[in-house]
Order: sequence, then structure tokens, then C-alpha cells
Amino acid sequence: MLGSVGFTEMMRAQPVASLSGGWKMKLALARAMLMKADIMLLDEPTNHLDVKNVKWLQDYLCGLTEVTSMIVSHDSRFLDAVCSNIIHYEGRKLRLYRGNLAEFVKQRPEAKAYYELASADLKFVLPEPGFLEGIKSKDKPILKMTHVSFQCAPAAAAPGPRSAGWRG
Repeated sequence: MLGSVGFTEMMRAQPVASLSGGWKMKLALARAMLMKADIMLLDEPTNHLDVKNVKWLQDYLCGLTEVTSMIVSHDSRFLDAVCSNIIHYEGRKLRLYRGNLAEFVKQRPEAKAYYELASADLKFVLPEPGFLEGIKSKDKPILKMTHVSFQCAPAAAAPGPRSAGWRG
């Protein structure tokens, strides 16, 4: 089964933790395939996938005839390719629209923002940072680090500081 979704013998022998995000996603999908799931709940399934694997996932989902997939994604091109219905949350209710994302936008032009990842209705403003408890000045440093070095580690370990000294 894993071979049919692109896993090599070497990849099958290594720990799951050593796989990239894309391969972990493919592993989760392969697991669902083995379980013969009736419903697939996919949250951002194209995250961490390269173009080739997004196409593989798209073809796989479109080929499913006995499975319902509920997908949350910001990838509008992917949603256009795989969706036959859109369930939209509006006015505290779920409303069903027939067709893919492009058809939904034809019916609800204000939803064009889904293609542009922008919305006139949303504006994010970060508050001005206040004082830290016990700190009376924003100008003086509260922590100084000395003897800090950084080195890229092998793939098995995360990069990070090798050694550091600090005083507060």
C-alpha cells in the first residue's frame, strides 16, 4: 500500500518522526485508504504537499465514488477541482451550495475574497505592547545574552543555539 502512494523501501524503514510534513500527510491519507473510510475529514490537506502530490491527492479524491469528503482548505484551486458542494457558514447557519468554489462565488459574489485571501470585513490590529510586570522602562534591555552561537544540525535534530549564557 505505501509503495502505491510513493513511499520507498528506505522511507518505510525510517521512523515516522523523520518524515517531512508532506510525507506525513500522505501517510495519514494512506491510513484512511486502508481503513476504507466512509467519511474523510480533511483539514488543510494540501499543506506541506508539493505540486505533484497536490495533483495526486486531487486525482485520488475525485476518484472516490463511495466516500464523502469534508475539506477545509485555503487552496482555492484545489477546492475548485475536488468539491461538488460547498457548505458555507452564514448567519449562524450552514447553507449548502451546489457546485465547486467557482460556482459558489457566482452565486455569492461577496465570496470572491476566498480567492484573494482578503476581506474588507476583517482587519487585524495588534495592540500596543504594554509594560512587563515589574519593568518600568521600555528602553533598557531586560536580558543580555553572551557567547551565543548557532549551527544548523543534521536533519534528525532541530537547529538551535549550541550554547548560551545569559544574565537578567
